[in-house]
Amino acid sequence: MTKSQKHALAPRCDNCDTPTAQITLTEKFGKWHLQYKGPGGENGRGDEIPAKRAHAILAAFTPPYNLSQIRAANFYDDAGFCTTCERFYCQTHWNMTNTGGGWCPEGHFKSLDPHWSPE
Repeated sequence: MTKSQKHALAPRCDNCDTPTAQITLTEKFGKWHLQYKGPGGENGRGDEIPAKRAHAILAAFTPPYNLSQIRAANFYDDAGFCTTCERFYCQTHWNMTNTGGGWCPEGHFKSLDPHWSPE
C-alpha cells in the first residue's frame, strides 16, 4: 500500500483569472517532489525537495496569500506575483519581453527568467 498526497496549486491572474503558475507537490513516504511551471520557466519532470520547502510552498500558495510567505517559497518568478502591487498576473499580463523580464499591468518591472543574461 502506497501512502501519497498530491497538492495542485494554481494562483490566478488578478486581471483574467487564468492560472499564473502550475505547482504540483507530491509527498510519498515522507519525500516531497515538486513540479513547477510559471512565467519564468519550469522544472520539467520535477525535483525532489526538502519537506521544509514543500511546507513553505503549501503555505505560500494556499489562500489567503501574503507577500512574506510567497517570498519564503523561493520561486525566482514568485509564481507570477508582483511584490509591489501584491497581485498575481499571468504571463500575458506580465507583458513579457525577450530580455527575460516583464511589466505588470501597474507598470512594475520584474525579472522573471533566472536563466537570462546579457550576451
